[in-house]
Amino acid sequence: MSDPFEGRPFPRPVLIGAAILISFTIALAAFVRLTGIGKSETEFAAVAVDRELYFREIDPKTIEVIADGGRIATLDANDDGFIFGVLRGLGHHRKVSEADIDRPYIVSLRVDGRLLLEDPVTGEHYDLRAYGVDNQAAFRELLDATQEDAAVPVASAPSVPAQPGTTH
Repeated sequence: MSDPFEGRPFPRPVLIGAAILISFTIALAAFVRLTGIGKSETEFAAVAVDRELYFREIDPKTIEVIADGGRIATLDANDDGFIFGVLRGLGHHRKVSEADIDRPYIVSLRVDGRLLLEDPVTGEHYDLRAYGVDNQAAFRELLDATQEDAAVPVASAPSVPAQPGTTH
């Protein structure tokens, strides 16, 4: 079979129209970025409860969660894959921005019921509702958890634990 458009040039007005549309889109995006006009930002409700969480990698498949000076959970990659994935992503953001990877993350419950995971170092924040009820519940458990063994402080942990998936 032969091409019915063989030998015919592509219509010039279509190319010009596409170029104008692409140029307008790029110019509009640059305008919004530079001036802030038309930019929308989500305002979050006030914090009802929040907690600083440190994560220390014990081995590639195990993370210790530390809050309030003690261990509150030990996570396994097979059972807590969502948390591992989120932490690796956040750790990557810190590494790329050459930020301090040993600072805590903040899990906060807002008065409107939203559960947020925030990285005060990079400014990243995740509304955990977007990831489904089960995944949100995984972080809610960390917000509500008590120390696993209050009699044994986490003395072996560095003062500021390392993030999973990162090396010093």
